[in-house]
Amino acid sequence: MDDEAATHALLVFGLSLFVGPAIGALVGWRKKLFWGVGVGALLIGCAGLYGAATVGWQRYQSIADTVLVEGNLVEFVEERSKDDKGRTTTTRAPIVEYTASDGQVRRVKGLGGGLSDKGPGDAVDVRYKPADPAQALVADFQNMWGIVWGLGLFGGFPTMFGLFFTGMAIKEGRPSSNAWEKEPEATPAQKRWRTCGTVLANVVFLAGFAVCFLYPDEDSGKGLGAGFMTIGAGALLHLVVQSFPPAMAFESRSILGIVGLGFIAFGYGAWMMM
Repeated sequence: MDDEAATHALLVFGLSLFVGPAIGALVGWRKKLFWGVGVGALLIGCAGLYGAATVGWQRYQSIADTVLVEGNLVEFVEERSKDDKGRTTTTRAPIVEYTASDGQVRRVKGLGGGLSDKGPGDAVDVRYKPADPAQALVADFQNMWGIVWGLGLFGGFPTMFGLFFTGMAIKEGRPSSNAWEKEPEATPAQKRWRTCGTVLANVVFLAGFAVCFLYPDEDSGKGLGAGFMTIGAGALLHLVVQSFPPAMAFESRSILGIVGLGFIAFGYGAWMMM
């Protein structure tokens, strides 16, 4: 379902990978490096977010007209694909059997690598269109929302970096003040709050690495996802602590925010895919 919307979104994003750096290089040559990097990254990021929004909306509309039924995993089939360098990649795609309202048994193939934690005979949710029961998809996160998450991820990161470098360019272009201003010193109470907050953020950050290896589940993907989200939470907690007055420089806090959101996004995807 929604193959046309997905193809269009991937085409737009693919073109942005060429157009963004080209326009960014031109802007950087005419103005300054920060402007070029910021504009180029924003073009790529906006293309990715546009794709995520359009595919997500189309998928939401198409799923609203479907019926959820319980199917059964029949088998895995091997799928081989070659990249532009001729290297072959093999994945196992699940085949799921389901019975529509007309009583006819049909099969649908999921995305390669999906349902890796299940075996033949296990129950698997399927969504199909009542008007055309042959139009169906496996109702897990990867098959329904995987491409939306992927485009959002590849769009969100360049957008954040684009905003960061654009902000740096704007700051660089402002006239510098000749007046020497002494940075305010932290009060004893502020120092205590910042110390306690930093210790707590470090504990959360380090706990994320422990969760990756000690998560009580045989599925390593769940542990990796939980650990990455915990690490991201630690980075965002550092961002909050370093925003207490007197705050850390905006550039450094922005990096903490980008790292935190990035780890949470990757962790959420890993958790939901498994």
